[in-house]
Amino acid sequence: MSLQAILYQQIFHRDLHVPSTISHQTRYNIMRRNCSDRVCLFLSVLLLFYIGWYVLTSSNFTIRFRHDSAEELAYKNAIKMSSPMMENRQICSVDEINLVFLIISVRAHFLQRQSIRETWGSMSDVFGIHSQHLFVIGYQPGGNLYKELSNEAIHEQDLLYLTIDDHSVTLKELHAYRWLEQYCSTAVYIFKTEDDLFVNSILLHELVRELKTRPNDTKNRYLYNVSLDSLFNAQINSGTSEFLFGWSFIPGRPERTLTNSQYYVTYQEYPNELYPRYCSGLFFLYYYYCHVDI
Repeated sequence: MSLQAILYQQIFHRDLHVPSTISHQTRYNIMRRNCSDRVCLFLSVLLLFYIGWYVLTSSNFTIRFRHDSAEELAYKNAIKMSSPMMENRQICSVDEINLVFLIISVRAHFLQRQSIRETWGSMSDVFGIHSQHLFVIGYQPGGNLYKELSNEAIHEQDLLYLTIDDHSVTLKELHAYRWLEQYCSTAVYIFKTEDDLFVNSILLHELVRELKTRPNDTKNRYLYNVSLDSLFNAQINSGTSEFLFGWSFIPGRPERTLTNSQYYVTYQEYPNELYPRYCSGLFFLYYYYCHVDI
């Protein structure tokens, strides 16, 4: 078998059944014709795939571009006006809001937000305590989510879409506090949490009711056989405006070694050897005016 035949067989994984009685020139012409046919077939298939892909995606390209352009325009207008991209300023229009669930979310977490609305976020009036929930998301270009987010904001009326980077959790939280101060000043307590947690909102409503009922009576206060003395003492000793209750972390050392870690902090950013005592960011309950100090 000639070298050309061997190469052809290796490339196309095809056995050549060329009679040994024909001439070398004829054998060469057969192989060349077969090779040309294979190349033409390959190019034809490739062209068909390209045409199919173009037809399927070209119609969607304009839609994606229009959605991205709409979001970009909304973002620029919000920056110019120093306002959120989406908000409901009437969310606390009720005379008295005892409790606001401030839920840090992400743009793409549609299912998480809907799950909360249909479960623990659906109970807004329990034990005489009226509550509202507010989802906080940030801006992130791309993703083709603007139309869905707009529909969600219009239908649910519980979305605060900030111009802050969606990954900057701390900044989203701080800007949400400022928004609450301006549009939700009737609130009494704020419960900050995240969209990947399940909250016993019924128990939390009852806990807020206890905090509002005889707040100066700190002895022998129980809820389901659990003492609330420490909670009331914390509220009285710290002062009502500074009350914050959550899962406390002991002072820890800042990360100084792993520069690639998200927890890495330089001495210029934080010069002390230990962090002060602080609450877990997953959830905490605080009196409304406490966020001014935060």
